[in-house]
Amino acid sequence: MEYADNIRISDSEREQVVDELGRHLTAGRLTIDEFDQRVAQVYRSVTQAQVRKMLRDLPAAPAPAPREIRSTHPARRRLPSHQRIEWLAWLTAGSLNIAIWGIISLATGVMIYFWPVWVIGPWGLVLLSRTLLRREGTRSEITGTVRCNNRLSAAAHN
Repeated sequence: MEYADNIRISDSEREQVVDELGRHLTAGRLTIDEFDQRVAQVYRSVTQAQVRKMLRDLPAAPAPAPREIRSTHPARRRLPSHQRIEWLAWLTAGSLNIAIWGIISLATGVMIYFWPVWVIGPWGLVLLSRTLLRREGTRSEITGTVRCNNRLSAAAHN
């Protein structure tokens, strides 16, 4: 970033400098303590010359990589891994219930009441609504963490 000397700095410019310092931290050019000190100084800075001192001994930030061009074909939506597991459990339990119902019907020689519907139906409707609404959790684009049920989890959804 290029700055004029005695021009006052804006909050968004301070944030850009802090982001740049964060990139240098992750690249291993700064220690945590140095990063903390420089960020504190950036937030105390009034002019662009003061902020520029925080970046003086660091290499210029590389230009951001161009974004990948997206295909014109819509991407196939993949279920998160926890939902795939839930659907597999539903399919397994439903199949087992139907098998038990079928064995009992064959053993008695009479087609008995199809009771597995009370296991398969409600559970399937709940899973279907959760899958279609996609309201399981949200991913933070900044930190990569996932917020589910008001808890913060470091695991990323697929």
